[in-house]
Order: sequence, then structure tokens, then C-alpha cells
Amino acid sequence: MFAFARHHVRPLAFGALHSFYSAPGQTFCIGLFVTSFNADFGLDPATVGALYLGATLASAATLLLVGHWIDHIRLVHFSAAVVVGLGIACIVTAMATGPATLFVGLCLLRLTGQGLMVHVEATATARAFDRERGRALGITALGIPVSEVVFPPLAVAGIAAIGWRPTYALIGAIALFVLLPFTQWLLYGITRSPRREGGANGAFRSLLSGLRVMLSSRYVWAALPAMAIFPFYATAIMFHITTIASIRGWPVSFVATSFPALAIANVCGLILSGQIIDRISARKLFLFQMLPMLCGVVVLGSVTAPWALPLTMALIGFSGGLSKTTLTAVWAEVFGTETLGTIRSAVAMYMVLMSALAPLVLGAALAAGWSIGTVMMWFAIVGFLCITPPLFAERYAFR
Repeated sequence: MFAFARHHVRPLAFGALHSFYSAPGQTFCIGLFVTSFNADFGLDPATVGALYLGATLASAATLLLVGHWIDHIRLVHFSAAVVVGLGIACIVTAMATGPATLFVGLCLLRLTGQGLMVHVEATATARAFDRERGRALGITALGIPVSEVVFPPLAVAGIAAIGWRPTYALIGAIALFVLLPFTQWLLYGITRSPRREGGANGAFRSLLSGLRVMLSSRYVWAALPAMAIFPFYATAIMFHITTIASIRGWPVSFVATSFPALAIANVCGLILSGQIIDRISARKLFLFQMLPMLCGVVVLGSVTAPWALPLTMALIGFSGGLSKTTLTAVWAEVFGTETLGTIRSAVAMYMVLMSALAPLVLGAALAAGWSIGTVMMWFAIVGFLCITPPLFAERYAFR
């Protein structure tokens, strides 16, 4: 792997930097600023949660309309627009004067950070590599777990030293004056011109054409339930993890010490998935990628001992690493790379919508008096049912 990385350092660095600097729009980073939002704007946690949910849904709805342009304009221009957009999003958030402007900032952060930065990383990497696509995607996706280690302590230190507004503004300035020129320089080695189809009208027709091809595929419809498992279950469990720990009688501090298991297993999944994809194909790995998470759900629901928490975290992280690479590579295998931007945008929109619904569903179940064991039992049953259709789709090899 190290020899492969040295040989392809430019495209891999380009992708990894985009996934790494998606952090300002990721949940783990925004969550560090929530108490500051509450204090500055006089908001309660429920209101901030509602703003965040609305911003996530709005960004998901916008992602398809913006993300498909990566199929129609040069990567150098699309990447620049996304990085500049992220820098502006950080500055808009830092200048927020109330809930309305905070909502706008959160929308931009979720769209550019969590959505488009990762979209550029995955789409550009999948197009730059063919035979070793899985290995390349596994390497570039490592930017996210690295950012989960690097950003939190720096953000917390920045908030304590200079305040949350200058900290977010500084993150935006680094994107504009450091990340932008560096990624543009890296693109000299990997830029590929996309097909062009008569400007905006041609791009819109191509968007509709790509969606038509995708939605007419029986494989896609068979895969939809399985694709919802990770974003729904992982978001539901992580959002309510302190509540679950409290019900189980586990100290909250134990939750924090269990997160390294999530990150380490995620990295292992990313590295292993690349090797498997290049050897047996992404479609075959897609059939089994969610099994570790479903095992984690069973452990969380049936074991009350504290060791269940880090084990569950590790199993969730491992499935997350497998799915991060697989879900881009599988569409490249099924549809090719020409319309990959359109297809991946639609899939990302679907998965973000699933993740947005998850906290509400699990929260309602717990509020209704369901036990953790009962909820996780139903999660496991539904999850195993969801991974059945792709098995038939792969066996009968239909598109």
C-alpha cells in the first residue's frame, strides 16, 4: 500500500485533503460549537437540534442539484468552487447574528463540508483509478478519521483561547488561503475534462437522463434498503449514545473513552475494503458490509456489561469503513464513471435523509417506553431483511 501511495501521491493527496477538510461541516465538529451557539443566541438544545435537522435536510435536497455538475465542468473548477464555498460557509457561520443567519450558515456548512467535499473526494478518486479503485478510495477516505482526531482538540483550544466566532472564521480562512491553492496545484497531475453537453440546458438534460438510468435499474431498487442501514442505525445510536449509556448504567465518561475503538475500526475497514474491492469487486463486498454493524446492534441490545459499548463502537466503525469505499466503487462498477457524479449525488441525498430521520425514530421509541433490548432486536431483524434483496440481485446479475 505504501508503494502504491508513493506512486500516486498527487491524486491520493487531493482526495484525502478534501475528505479531511470536510470536518467543518461534519456533525462531530459542529457539535463542539453547540454550547457556544446556545450561549450566544439564547437557544435551548432542542432549538439548536431543530435548526441542525432543518439544515441537514435542506443540504440534502440541494446536494443533487449542485453535485451533478462535477460531471459537466472541469474538476479544477468544481473543486475550487467547493473549497471557496466551504470557506464562505465558515465565515457566514462566524458572523451569524441570530437563529436565522445561524441556520443559513449550518445549511452551507452541511452542503459544502459534509456533502460536497466528500463528493469531490470520492468521485474524483473513482475516476482517476480503475483497476486499483478500491485501494485508492480506501486511502483517500482516511482523511475523515484523521480529521476526527485532529479537529476536536484544535477547535476546543481555539474556542477557549479566542472564542468560537474567530475559530470558525480561522477555519474558513485556512480553507481559502491554504487548502485552495494547494489542491489546485495537486490537480495539475490528475485533471480530466468531463463530457460537455451544451451548457446548463445540456447539464439539466444529462441530470434527468442519469437519474432515469439509475431509477430504471433493478439493482438500485434492490440495494436501497441495504444502503439505509448504516446512516440510519449509526446516526440513531450515536445521537442517543449518552441516553443509552444512562439507561444501561454506564458512566458518560466511558462513552468518550469508547470512541477510539470506533476510529481504529473505521480505519481498518477502509484499508481492508480497498483490498477486497480490487480482488473480488465492490458488488460482492456490498452484500456483507453491514454484517459487523448488525452484530454490533445485537451486542448493544443483549449485553448490559460495559464492554458491550466499545465492542459495538468498533463493529459500527468497521462497517462504516467498509461502506465508505464500497458505495462509490459499486456505482462505478454498475454504471461506469461518466455519470458517477449524478448517481453519487442522488445516493448521498438519500442517505442524508435517512440519517436525518434516525434520531427521531429511536428517540420516539425510547420515549414510548421501549427497552434498549427491544429496539435493538427490531433494528437487527429489519437490518437482516434489508440486506436480503441485494443477495438476489447479485445472484441473478440484473442491473
